[in-house]
Amino acid sequence: MSRRPLATLALAALLLAGCSRVTPENYERVEAGMSRADVHSILGKPDEVSGGGLGGISVSTETWKGSKHVVSVSYGGDTVVIKHIDAVQP
Repeated sequence: MSRRPLATLALAALLLAGCSRVTPENYERVEAGMSRADVHSILGKPDEVSGGGLGGISVSTETWKGSKHVVSVSYGGDTVVIKHIDAVQP
């Protein structure tokens, strides 16, 4: 493989790594009642997952950490109930 395609591939990887999906714009796209799969299509795979269940009810929270914002989405079962965004403190 020549150096030019390899350099182009490396540049594309760096640009994609710098494009965080954790933005206020994507946060606004998440809505109550949305499915977990829909949220993942907007924000990607979460950085942290926590939760548990009581009886037949499960509650969980997923968190995405970007360079400028942290987004948390809480689910009742597989449906968005609450969302929250914070700015990362310098």
